[in-house]
Amino acid sequence: MPEIRAFLESAKAKCVSDDAIVGILAARGWSEKEVYRALAAYYEELTGVEIPSRRGTGTPAKDALSYLLTFSALATWTIASGSLAFTLIDRWFADTLFSSGYNGDYDMYGATSSLAAIIVAFPIYLLLSRAVVRDVRNHPEKLNSPVRKWLTYFALVVAACVFVGDLITALTYLLRGEITIRFLSKASIVFLLSGGVFFYYFGALKESEATGIKRGPSRDIWMAAASAVFVTIMVAAGFGFTGAPRTQRTRRADSKRVQDLYILSQQIDARWNVNSHKLPDHLDELRGVALADPVTRAGYEYHSKEGGQCQMCATFALASRQDNQPQPWAHPAGYYCFSLDAAQPSASPPFDYSLFGS
Repeated sequence: MPEIRAFLESAKAKCVSDDAIVGILAARGWSEKEVYRALAAYYEELTGVEIPSRRGTGTPAKDALSYLLTFSALATWTIASGSLAFTLIDRWFADTLFSSGYNGDYDMYGATSSLAAIIVAFPIYLLLSRAVVRDVRNHPEKLNSPVRKWLTYFALVVAACVFVGDLITALTYLLRGEITIRFLSKASIVFLLSGGVFFYYFGALKESEATGIKRGPSRDIWMAAASAVFVTIMVAAGFGFTGAPRTQRTRRADSKRVQDLYILSQQIDARWNVNSHKLPDHLDELRGVALADPVTRAGYEYHSKEGGQCQMCATFALASRQDNQPQPWAHPAGYYCFSLDAAQPSASPPFDYSLFGS
């Protein structure tokens, strides 16, 4: 920009300071970036040395991606931890007025999903946080980066919304008559998770704004250690509730057997009503239903009796959970026969979400 260069050389010849030159040109509509670029070119020509460019500081787009990934992982594992904690509290402090015999499989399904989210998201969060902390420590000027501040405040807003929403939900159940210990336990979990997020990120923002100096590594180490301890406890408690994957597969097979027998009973009821109160002689007469065990492939046993009475038998690996299976679908481990009456259709078994994937 010849105009700036001509004015700059004349001003410097009169010993005008750089700040004054920048102010004068900015008042006439030139951007500070353009003026400083002209000053850089002037001093390079004057000294004969090229001004070095600092490398490795990254770009706003790269920083935004790092913070978005970090906060996404944070939201994933904290929300999953809260969901798992709520499920465990409902099981540990059971309230018969707020529990249904049909929600056991749903709770198990939700607990396994939460466990998977925690196991995947938390290590990713630690790795991303470590990279961000190291980058800020190497380039302290990023403490005042607008990208960092905006995304951090956005994460705090999300945390506040989750905190308020979970607390309202827990308080709603308390006002409806839920036992107090369940509310206090859930409120404690909400305070612990949301409070930890606010303590770490909001405290770090206020500290950097007040001093402009990066905090020491001890704060990051202590928060990482505390989070790791909390997650370890939650994962251990979660596996204590859900059992090992092998146990889950075994329960899923038993649940599939119950679902198959229920569908067969529905077909038998329909055949009883259509065929003038006559039961089928064999299960092979039924179409479009599973007739064999999903694991052993052994056929389900069927015994017809008089007056619409019949029995259907299967071999189960585990006993059904007493708080889950309603009559007449509760069963012990091993070979067991369900006594059914086509004239009086039985209640449906609990819906097992795991049989239908995610």
